Amino acid sequence: MAVQRLRLVAPSGDRVTVGLPAAAPVSHVVAGVRFVGGSYGTGFQIGARGYHDFACTYVAPADTRERLLVHGREVVVAEARDGQSSVATLLGTYHELMTVYAGPAPGRDRVLALFGSLRIEDHVDGMTVVPRAETLLDPANEHLVVVVKDHGSLSIPAPRQAAALLPRHAGARTKHGEVWKSGYGKDPARSFVLGCPAGVAEVHLAGTAAKTERERLDWLDGIDIAWDRR
Repeated sequence: MAVQRLRLVAPSGDRVTVGLPAAAPVSHVVAGVRFVGGSYGTGFQIGARGYHDFACTYVAPADTRERLLVHGREVVVAEARDGQSSVATLLGTYHELMTVYAGPAPGRDRVLALFGSLRIEDHVDGMTVVPRAETLLDPANEHLVVVVKDHGSLSIPAPRQAAALLPRHAGARTKHGEVWKSGYGKDPARSFVLGCPAGVAEVHLAGTAAKTERERLDWLDGIDIAWDRR
């Protein structure tokens, strides 16, 4: 079976290679990272260009409240029409960095301070986001999500979070590792933990009628995850 390999850059700058059966097209890739320090914590999502517009159109309809510049990059602030949430998104060349606030749109100074506290580099393979040293913030966790049309999705945690997901008993063998039913999620029967020698993923099978269950399980069997921590 032919294989496609995605070579992705995580928010920390670490790299991960995701091997997938080539016949299954990848719909999109999203990354997430959370920083903490003392009692403070904030999370970000990273998606391809157009991520902000998609979220403000289809996820939580929102209207633009302000546009500003941080380190030469445009940041767009939008407020949901129901007033329950707002988002601020930095637009890179290839990717967009979004954070979500509860309630109305925050003030300009608050947005400038948040994005100004980060060192951001945007590459074709991914966007890296690191707190500036003077902030005393540390990354609490990071992960990547890969969605494959009609097959399912993979949530790939960084290695230091991955160990907590692995059961102590042996799983069923796959081509590249082991798999266990996870027993939780919206549909526990379709949720799995996949362990490979250099990476772990939570896999959720799609529920569409476009593919048979056997085809989805064969797809799961062919997945390989490998982190390269440079």
